[in-house]
Amino acid sequence: MTQSNNINSNNIFSLFPPYSLEQANTAIKKEKTPIKVNSIKNETKKDSIEIKSNDIKKNNSKKKKIIFGSTLASTILTAGVVGMIFAKGFHGSSLKKLSKFTEKLTKEIQIQNATSKDLPTKACYYTRKGVKKSIDTLQATSNFTAIKDWLSDKAFKTNKLTTKFAEKSTKFFKGIVDKTLGKKYDKVETKVKDLTSLLKHYNIDSLNKLSAKDKMQKITIKGKTLTLEEWINILSNQTKRLETNFDNSFSLGARRLRDEKRSHLISDLPEKIKERFFKDKKSLFNPTNYRTYATEDLTKEAQEELRQEILRARKQVTNNITTIHDDIRSALTSFSQNVKPEDEISRKSIQTLRKQFEAFKKCSGTNEEKEREKISKEISSIIDNLLKTTKKNKSYSPAEQEEMLNSLTAIKNTVLSTGVGSKGALEEIMTILKGLNSSGLKSTGNKIISDSNFKEFSKLSKKISKSLEKATELESGEYFLKQAELKVGSAPTDVLSVLFPIGVGAYSIAKEDNKDEKISATLTTCIPLVGTFATFVYGTSKMMSGAKNLMFSFVSGVLLSKLGNYCDKLYKKYKDSGSVVNVVKDEYDNFWTGITPQYAQPLTDNKRVK
Repeated sequence: MTQSNNINSNNIFSLFPPYSLEQANTAIKKEKTPIKVNSIKNETKKDSIEIKSNDIKKNNSKKKKIIFGSTLASTILTAGVVGMIFAKGFHGSSLKKLSKFTEKLTKEIQIQNATSKDLPTKACYYTRKGVKKSIDTLQATSNFTAIKDWLSDKAFKTNKLTTKFAEKSTKFFKGIVDKTLGKKYDKVETKVKDLTSLLKHYNIDSLNKLSAKDKMQKITIKGKTLTLEEWINILSNQTKRLETNFDNSFSLGARRLRDEKRSHLISDLPEKIKERFFKDKKSLFNPTNYRTYATEDLTKEAQEELRQEILRARKQVTNNITTIHDDIRSALTSFSQNVKPEDEISRKSIQTLRKQFEAFKKCSGTNEEKEREKISKEISSIIDNLLKTTKKNKSYSPAEQEEMLNSLTAIKNTVLSTGVGSKGALEEIMTILKGLNSSGLKSTGNKIISDSNFKEFSKLSKKISKSLEKATELESGEYFLKQAELKVGSAPTDVLSVLFPIGVGAYSIAKEDNKDEKISATLTTCIPLVGTFATFVYGTSKMMSGAKNLMFSFVSGVLLSKLGNYCDKLYKKYKDSGSVVNVVKDEYDNFWTGITPQYAQPLTDNKRVK
């Protein structure tokens, strides 16, 4: 007993109730709840699915917004560009290029002594007629803008606020086109001043310092013999003539006077547009009214009057044979486009005239004036015969006859105006300089005008001729037409064509949920959209041709879109990192990583490039 108590006292487990092993296992099973591993996995999957579904919803929402924004931008951009094509139509320089291409094509097909039965002759005639009809159809698309501008102008003049908007818009665009034309003439003026300064300081002054004996030396230039002193005086007078003629005809004051005359000539243009399309119910749907661009057609006489005035003024400054030849060729092309295959007399006369014009252009040397005068008389004789036969030819309609007779008259007037003493001041100067360059002083044997100086004068002379031709063609062509369109009321609608995408862009930004998305929409959608439309209107105001302006606008839209997406990427990086330095560093590293060659495996010594 005592031993048992001792044992229990020494055994600590004797303090606990006596359980068997089976009882212990049963107790554990009862007390513990079994853990189901599958249930844990299912719950985890549910949570992850819910999280992923929420992320997908958010991403889809963002993607929908991005897709909506880009689709909206591209849809409006495409519709806008197509709308601008039909709104602006096809006219001006784009049609001139098409006409030149047609001229070249038909000239290559045509055979010199073709008869009425030859296929190439008929092909030429019908090709020209077909292209002319196509040109008229393309040009007629511009009547949409004539009608639109006239209606909008009437709508804007209904109250003071919109009237003021229309007036300011017109003034804004007129200022741009005036500035564009002014820059063209400013370039010419700079070149003219450079040439006259060189003439005065490096040649006339130096020639006047020669001895009396040298000045009395006889010099023959183009068959005319005078003393060197007399040639120096003529050179000085022609230099003054060049400056005076340019200032009188192409200075800012002279251009403003022509602008006032232009405004007066087209003052009744809106009324003429109304008369053509809105005279009665049938006028708007009359196909005849749409055959030509109304704004250009109704101002054709005024445009031609100013064009002839500008050309006469240009001939006083520069009247080189290349320009004369181009004018004659253009008029002959206009005449030949109406010549029918069965009209053998006219076709043979055209071939003869082409040969004569080439000979007329190549006249040079001491007998240049006599040769040119002889060829001019022969050309005039051929044209007189053509005028008579064309008037009697009943196979041509009255409209065709009038167009052909006008072309022949233009050729005759141009040829007759190229007689003795008809050169411009610039050509007179270059003729004298060329003669002095080929002559030497008897006292020294040196050339009177050095080769280096003559090359410099010749280079400047060509630049003046080319620049003045471009400026005058712009003034008498696209500039006149733009002024006519502004008179009808094109400016307010051009401004609205920029304001419309701005409004759409603002709406798309306002629909975004937060500040970051608004900034992203601005960069990726609004700026490219507005920029493309603004570029198109800017190109229109700068008097770009339709095709050139559309390409210019398209390229600018693509570049702005790329730039907007790149800026959006940088902004998102900045939001994530919170540091401009980190963004710049990351872009710098990416740039060099992109252009550094990458290798799948390091090069061994044997594989290294030597």
